[in-house]
Amino acid sequence: MYVEEVISMDMKKIICNALIFSLILFSSCENKTSVVSNSNKETPEVTVKTDVKTVTSDSNKKSEAITIVIDPGHANRSNLSEEQIAPGSSEMKIKDGGGAQGIVTHTPEYDVNMKVSLKLKKILEDTGYRVVMTKSDNSVSLGNIERAEVGNREGASLVIRIHADSSENSSVNGASVLIPEKINSNTRAIGDESLKYGEIVLNSLINEVGMKNDGLVFRKDLTGFNWSKVPVILVEMGFLSNAKEDKLLSSDEYQNKIAAALANGIKTAVPI
Repeated sequence: MYVEEVISMDMKKIICNALIFSLILFSSCENKTSVVSNSNKETPEVTVKTDVKTVTSDSNKKSEAITIVIDPGHANRSNLSEEQIAPGSSEMKIKDGGGAQGIVTHTPEYDVNMKVSLKLKKILEDTGYRVVMTKSDNSVSLGNIERAEVGNREGASLVIRIHADSSENSSVNGASVLIPEKINSNTRAIGDESLKYGEIVLNSLINEVGMKNDGLVFRKDLTGFNWSKVPVILVEMGFLSNAKEDKLLSSDEYQNKIAAALANGIKTAVPI
């Protein structure tokens, strides 16, 4: 009996130890599998999320680009051929009468308009806007339907037409912004936005440059307004028929101030 009991006890110890070893080994394998599994699961998720976020961000930036069309008024030659003043209208109007000229400096209006337009273009592009010019060469004489179609085609958030004014009364001075009057389906659709943007741009021009405020003026006789399907304003930057404003409008420093003020108005009206 003693021998059998000893053998039996030894066998029990061996079996016990074997069971303990098996449990330890199994537990170790489970822990190792768990760690590997977590590692494999987490790493791809972080990579995928980062890649998706980057692509989406770039796509949004492209789709959110705001287009501003700048239309420098007139050319170095008049264009007396006629075009319809509005879609479906029987009334005809010449395409370009040639613009004004400085009473003292004799600087042609088209020259001032183009210089300010190019300065404005640079400021807006540096800010991040997409800018399209109706033309960048003073020898190109466009009709006003052609000008309006540039803004329509580009889906512009705003078309800003750059002009200088003139009067038979040489004492008249100041700046104004012309707005389309609601006379057809086009101008009815864009009238409210054009008015809102025009008021903001005019206030910026007056406050920053220090011009006399000649106000907002509704016009139903401008071909470029009547054919436009996007918000549009026309800025009269001052009077070339006024000796003081003629000299100012012909100076590079004053043109820079006007361009900066117009840009600030646009940034407020149509922010990026």
